[in-house]
Amino acid sequence: MKGGLIVIAAVLAALVVAPRAVRADDPANCGLPTKGTMWVDYAGHDAPITPTPGMVLAVSSGTTVPAAMRAAGAATIFFDLHLNDRVGTTTSPADPSTIEAKAAKEFEFAQQVSGCATPLIAENELFGAQTVTPWSATNAQYRANVLLLLQDLQKLGATVALTIANPPYTGGDAADWWREAAKAAILVRQVYFTSPGPKGLYALGPARSSRAMRQGMRGLISRFAQIGIPASRVALELQFQSAPGTGGRQGLQPRSAWLEFVKLQALAAKQVAAETKIQGVWSWGWPSFSTAGNDPDKGAAACVYLWARDPKLCDAPALVRFDTSLTEGQLILPASVRCTLGGDGRILKNDVARVAELTGDRDLAATALLQREVLRRESPIDPLTVLSAERAIVRDRFGGNRSRYLSALTAANVTLQDARAIIEDRLARDNVQQRFRPERPTSDQIAAFLDTYAATRVRLVRVDPAASWLGDAYRGYAVETIAPSEVFVARQNRRSTIDTIDGRYTVRPLGPPQPLLALSPHDAHNVAVGVLGRFAKLAVYERWLRAEEITTLASAVCTRDLVPAQGDVDLADFVPFLGA
Repeated sequence: MKGGLIVIAAVLAALVVAPRAVRADDPANCGLPTKGTMWVDYAGHDAPITPTPGMVLAVSSGTTVPAAMRAAGAATIFFDLHLNDRVGTTTSPADPSTIEAKAAKEFEFAQQVSGCATPLIAENELFGAQTVTPWSATNAQYRANVLLLLQDLQKLGATVALTIANPPYTGGDAADWWREAAKAAILVRQVYFTSPGPKGLYALGPARSSRAMRQGMRGLISRFAQIGIPASRVALELQFQSAPGTGGRQGLQPRSAWLEFVKLQALAAKQVAAETKIQGVWSWGWPSFSTAGNDPDKGAAACVYLWARDPKLCDAPALVRFDTSLTEGQLILPASVRCTLGGDGRILKNDVARVAELTGDRDLAATALLQREVLRRESPIDPLTVLSAERAIVRDRFGGNRSRYLSALTAANVTLQDARAIIEDRLARDNVQQRFRPERPTSDQIAAFLDTYAATRVRLVRVDPAASWLGDAYRGYAVETIAPSEVFVARQNRRSTIDTIDGRYTVRPLGPPQPLLALSPHDAHNVAVGVLGRFAKLAVYERWLRAEEITTLASAVCTRDLVPAQGDVDLADFVPFLGA
């Protein structure tokens, strides 16, 4: 079998030598790494992990097996599975006067198991981490006992770790306890990712599942950071159980799917560890502690996990067939790119920085650029149309004086390129909105509109091409404040060409401007239906946009998983003279 993957019991006979307390290359630290994130794998019982130089293996008892591991080049630590025997439980805490002696006895035992004078001891696991304060008298004593054990072991020379299964309650007085615990021990937060089923992470695909795992890990670390505990005192423990209900494989089939998920967990942990500089990444679940946990694929899964972490630790591709990509779903981006959005879509860091000068917030800027990408895909705009709209802005809002326009852009801290992009956004948004066909307004809505806007001027015109401000029609009543102002000053029955923010149109007025109330009931009704339909399209657009943004983000890869939030951010709101 290649890759050095064999059941540990099968190699003991070949590896057993006299116990060695320390590694010759690092006697002061018993072979444990002194820099960077420490990777620790539980290798006790029947865990199918072969000792390899550079590995740190956790065991719970014995001296022969750990000695064989060290002879093979691995470092060993003691993983205590009987914390409750030393400190009691939350309802029946031990006599605190007994803790010091128990710590001394455990320390001596850990020295023997690990072959190290100053062993790393992991305590598994804290009961009631999620319990809110104020604590009951028994729970308070239990917590005091745990803290006392950790402190006593530390005083004796051990490096101590405490595993935590449940989301820790860190409010109130509990925060003080956690801070004191972190001084005495590394806080090892267990991580549970559910893999199978239609709602499981694996079903999301490599990009989304990897992102979810990375975000989940960062969240667990930040929970401690929020109360002042640095990442250097925090570790994560990944779970690879096979028994149902334990949060690991959960029956995920086929084997290749499970191996893919194991690989993605390892890669996610590597990324987060590199970002946050946490103390360690631990793995648990390789042994079969029950019949339900028996899994013939454990060996392959362990090898894939080790290989994804470091190919020198196990040759998984030579052992088993699975997706060996180490890049799919990973945060591999050019330095200038904040997000890739599938295909050629991308959000550049410089673009976010420039837009943030307008919005005052980088996240809001990223949302605006996400919307821009969606709109560009759905409705590309001809550059000539953008220039036509720009000319209309210069004419209507700056009296035709381009120098004043450019000065206004400078004052708003907007480049000419970005101004044209904002104009293009608006044109694309209008184009998309006009495609929707919302439900017709009710009679009550129409009546309310006619009553409210009775004095608003309208004018019967013919246009080419069909205009969005005319309800996507070639002929109809233009409404003041919605239609371009030139429509209301153009000579009647004369064709004229006007540049508008929506593009260039040929317009022929067919009658004079007049108030809405002067129209026949039939014509007024049609005007109301058209304007209300325009408003309704905006609501439909917002629902469409959200769905499109969610789809676009499904395969997005963003720096540190800073995925833009969905939303409709109109940058013209920040530069009003570029808007409608």
